[in-house]
Amino acid sequence: MARSDRYLRLLLILLISATFFEGYDSSILALLLPNIQATFHVSEAVLGLTRIPIELGLFVAFFVARLSDRVGRRPLLLWSVVGYTIFAGLTALSWNIWAFTAFQFGSRVFLGAEFAVAITMVVEEFPVARRAKALGTLLTFEGLGTIMVAVLLGLGLQNGRLDWRAFFLIGIVPLMVLTVLRRRMHETERFVEERERRQRNEQTHRLPFLAAWAPPYRRNMVLVGMVYLMRSIPFFGATAWWAYYAERERGFTTTEVAVYILVAYGIGCVGYYVCGRLMERIGRRPTAIIYFVGSVVFAVILFQTSDRVVAFFSLMLAVGFGLGVQPVLSAFGTELFPTEIRGQSAAWVRNWFEIAGYVFGPALVGILGDHATGAIGNIGDTVSLLMIMQLPGIFLIWRHMPETKGRELDELTPEEALLTEAPLT
Repeated sequence: MARSDRYLRLLLILLISATFFEGYDSSILALLLPNIQATFHVSEAVLGLTRIPIELGLFVAFFVARLSDRVGRRPLLLWSVVGYTIFAGLTALSWNIWAFTAFQFGSRVFLGAEFAVAITMVVEEFPVARRAKALGTLLTFEGLGTIMVAVLLGLGLQNGRLDWRAFFLIGIVPLMVLTVLRRRMHETERFVEERERRQRNEQTHRLPFLAAWAPPYRRNMVLVGMVYLMRSIPFFGATAWWAYYAERERGFTTTEVAVYILVAYGIGCVGYYVCGRLMERIGRRPTAIIYFVGSVVFAVILFQTSDRVVAFFSLMLAVGFGLGVQPVLSAFGTELFPTEIRGQSAAWVRNWFEIAGYVFGPALVGILGDHATGAIGNIGDTVSLLMIMQLPGIFLIWRHMPETKGRELDELTPEEALLTEAPLT
């Protein structure tokens, strides 16, 4: 039985906190990097290296998120919110860079699981005619999380006694929302149906660890994973270091960074919504190609220009294309796999392939761009060179990615998807 419009609206509101705080927590580390460096007195290379263990939390999140195929989407989402809240509070108490790193690792574990389950719930609960729009709306709030950090930065929250620590204390908000509304969230109907099928056949109760890598799904898993990987390394390297680059290499003040982020991200976040509508109108593949090309072009301009006006519009468009592509990527990572492994496949793609970008993107920029010891010696050129990595991803989408526009999940079989390989014409 289809869910009511009222329930779907409520579900979307509840899931928004998952993507909002994913963007919020990550943006604290990116936008307040100079403040964190000043507190702990470490080099750019050390800042880059600490991102490796921090973002490896998303690797652990993979093992947590795949439990949603066994225990259910709802309980795992709720416990992930609790876990994130605890570690966000502990981060505010960090006494050195390594304590900070350890607590941020914990935050990433639960944020990664929370994000993967939220995407899966939207894909499973919303009908095909509304799914893309719902994904676009949900993921818009990831960008709004960044905007919230910029607003607080512009208001001078970092100038108080708690400095950057005050930003992490705001992480208790999701738990407050959860406490009030958790009883109104239900398990997804597709998972309930799948669980009932498993109960009738005990042999399929436990999914193998590598179920998503079985021969019928392997091609799509590798294809989607490589597209995520080629995009994530340069993208997350850029987002992690832009504020630092703007302040240290281009002479921006903290207030200017906040204003640029606030306005450019506010306008740029329209990219999420446009992506959701565009992928339903012209298809997943052409939409993804447009967004990939746009993100490369405007990111390179952003990290090379010294003109403030050009930098502003480049930032706005880099955000619009770079972040805005997420709805179509989420569709690739979920629509090409059947219900019984959809949670696991989303976890593999999100927390295995994409994690490489979170881990190695910021680390490479910090190590290669370190002004004292780096092989390249500056942040701007390092990020620009990494952007070349997105070009193979564009080719894979153009030549090999199956098109799922207008198809219900139950209509898509792995065998049928494998036939949809013709390049765009």
